[in-house]
Amino acid sequence: MKVGDIVIVGNLGEIKVYKAKSRDLEAEAGLKPQNIKLDLVNSIDYLESHWKLKDIVTDEAGRFKSDASHEGESIGQRHELEKKVENDVIETMALDIAKIVDEYNPSKYFLALPENIFKRVWSKIESLSAKYPNATKKLFRYIKEDLTKEDKNDLPEIFKEKGEHF
Repeated sequence: MKVGDIVIVGNLGEIKVYKAKSRDLEAEAGLKPQNIKLDLVNSIDYLESHWKLKDIVTDEAGRFKSDASHEGESIGQRHELEKKVENDVIETMALDIAKIVDEYNPSKYFLALPENIFKRVWSKIESLSAKYPNATKKLFRYIKEDLTKEDKNDLPEIFKEKGEHF
């Protein structure tokens, strides 16, 4: 990791963006790349992923009897609503990641997302590559893991050890 690179870690609830900055002149000159520090430059919360379904819908399945002309809400409909909310958050995350890479324009970036959403988010990022080509071209290493709770000072070493090249 070098000065100017960015690190994006996220999950369905948030994204954190760190920028690698130098601790000293040697790091800035590239002589001691290990002397970098990560500064939080952006953080985005996805409130929709924290919502409970009871906050979205007013009626619960089976709470009220339905008359012959209207079906009550089924558990299947509830499950579809959960999937829709998750898909909406994933689309928003992908767009935010693409915009962040475009805005900061690093020479390379590092990405960590939980394994259960990584492929879906990356697929959406790839679909945005016509408008945001750097989002796919500049990814250097990725980890399919939730690193949002990790200490920012440990992230460079974690990416060095576990990160896969793209």
